[in-house]
Amino acid sequence: MNREYNLIEVVRTLLKWKWHIASITIIGAVAAVLVSLFVMKPYYQSFALVYPTNQSAADRSALFSLEGNATNGESSYYGTKHDANRILTIANSSLLINYVIKEYDLVNHYENQDKKYKNSDTYEEFMKNYAVYKTDKDAIRINLIDTDKKLAATIVNDIVATIEYETSKPIKANKEKLSKSFSEKLLDKQADLEVKSKVLTQLKANTTAYNLAYDEYEILKDEYKELKKLNEQYEIAAAQEMPGIQIIENAYPAERKIKPVRSKIVVASTLIIFFFACLAALLIEEIKYIKEQL
Repeated sequence: MNREYNLIEVVRTLLKWKWHIASITIIGAVAAVLVSLFVMKPYYQSFALVYPTNQSAADRSALFSLEGNATNGESSYYGTKHDANRILTIANSSLLINYVIKEYDLVNHYENQDKKYKNSDTYEEFMKNYAVYKTDKDAIRINLIDTDKKLAATIVNDIVATIEYETSKPIKANKEKLSKSFSEKLLDKQADLEVKSKVLTQLKANTTAYNLAYDEYEILKDEYKELKKLNEQYEIAAAQEMPGIQIIENAYPAERKIKPVRSKIVVASTLIIFFFACLAALLIEEIKYIKEQL
């Protein structure tokens, strides 16, 4: 004889097992509360917001050229998407990540010191909690989640400082190299000018040889003046401190945790336990019925 299995039968079965279901659900809810309070660590989020800067605004051509001044005004202070991509590349580079891991002893902080692949595991865990991306306002957000809110803020600010240094270092070095090159050329030109001046003093005035030497001296003097002007401009450009990024907001220790949301965890766990307890009661009754029919 087949039993008709409908909603009424389901309700009857659940009512029969109601105290068992209630007990299991309560025990599960209490366990969820204890786990969420004493086992699951709270995580805090810290972030910084930066914009890339247009470092060509501090170049000699931008500082002293009329055309450069016209095209490098206030609107061009912030960099292009290429400058932003350079920041993203540096922020996600393995060189920077490994520096952070070593500098802040994250192997021990993540409790990976006894693991076989402690360095790889630490790297992977850090990358799960670390993110660098462009916002809808084209700013770059550097984000880190950690159980230590002060450490998270410190690491983010250190990353920002490293990015600023790495983005400005090659451009600054190039400007210093150009300035040094023009200084050396100016010294060479000055030495040539002194030689020509000495030659003039040894020649008789108003002679063909004197006139030719004088013309060469004047050309050399004009070249020296132009080179001196360029040298001064390159020295000024090299002395300009143009940051690689503009910091909009520094990271600070979070006031509240970002996860876990204990109330949601407890509610979700309780509902899941209740569902499986009901399912178990129905299965037990079905198994009993099948045995009776054998």
